[in-house]
Amino acid sequence: MKVVTASTPEQQSYVRSLLDHFHRSILPSFFSESYVDDLKTFGVLCQEDLDEYTLQEIMEVTAALQTIQHILECLLENDASPQLARKFDRNQKIIEGHQIYFPFCFQDFTTTVSEFDLASVKPANHRLI
Repeated sequence: MKVVTASTPEQQSYVRSLLDHFHRSILPSFFSESYVDDLKTFGVLCQEDLDEYTLQEIMEVTAALQTIQHILECLLENDASPQLARKFDRNQKIIEGHQIYFPFCFQDFTTTVSEFDLASVKPANHRLI
């Protein structure tokens, strides 16, 4: 006989609020509003079956989400360290292991693309110089 402890409704509600916080506050800091809406449509960071999680599973998901949130907030403050990428990847795998779709890697949040950064563009020929 195996005894499994179920997660509480309060824990489930807290994880839902964390997921909502990602959609409302964290992801818009890195991506456009329309892209964040598309991510939500595709099921990124959405989980409807939280009531089926055991106590251990809900605690793992909570810790992983909190860690990723902290890492992304550090990146917003330009406080990146080399260890953050490894921690991000490990916690991203934990979230994915619990069927919460989060298809990002650390570099998705550290690289910025400038539309008009002409200094980094190589000319097609010498006449454009």
